[in-house]
Amino acid sequence: MNILLAVPIMFFILGQGLADSCIEDMDSTALLQTKAELRSLQTENIQHIALVQEPGNSLLVDTAADKINATMTQMHKAWAEEGFWGRGHVMSHSPGCGEATPEELQMTIPGWQQRHPGVRSFCHFSNYGFWFPEAPVDDYTSFVSESQSIGADMPSKGYLCESFGAVGGPEVSIKYDGLSFTWNHARDCIDIVDDPYCYTMGWLKGQNLDGAVMKNKTAWHLLAKSECQKIQDEFKFVDEELTVGR
Repeated sequence: MNILLAVPIMFFILGQGLADSCIEDMDSTALLQTKAELRSLQTENIQHIALVQEPGNSLLVDTAADKINATMTQMHKAWAEEGFWGRGHVMSHSPGCGEATPEELQMTIPGWQQRHPGVRSFCHFSNYGFWFPEAPVDDYTSFVSESQSIGADMPSKGYLCESFGAVGGPEVSIKYDGLSFTWNHARDCIDIVDDPYCYTMGWLKGQNLDGAVMKNKTAWHLLAKSECQKIQDEFKFVDEELTVGR
């Protein structure tokens, strides 16, 4: 798979990932509808790639493009061929967790909540989202130390894709929906997928969120509800559009 195929896949993941960032039992989807072209430049020995919404651009393969293509291809192979997203079905779970059925994924969120009063959804659906915390979280700062993100500062294979390290990755610019984003050194596929998503939502460090409240579960949940409400106010989803699995 080349990078031109990886880019639309990336935006699909961004929309799906949005649900994971809202408080449990809340689901929102904001698919970024775009087609991206890739062009690469070489200026003063700085590797640079620009992902832009300009039809007709050709792909000029050089070292920078090869790096981006390599890490995105590894990510695609992991979740499309090696069952990365299905790991929850083969992992061991805490008692009472990971018991969701395929039929439940098609239910609307209010409908599921009515049928399962008092059931903690992150626990119940952990067989479909292996990253869901099965036990209640009191201090969300623990998620800052996510292994792929921390390890990406050093060149390594990573558990999902190769990282080129904090200084070894190419400079990458992405432009979409009137926004632009640039990495001085894109480290790996996680940067390329998650950073534009969080930037679009205003959730990167230094944007709209106060990271200090991550230590306060109640305050962090209230903030999550507020952010989800902003999404709802903008897109005005109806219940039928927001099933548990979408």
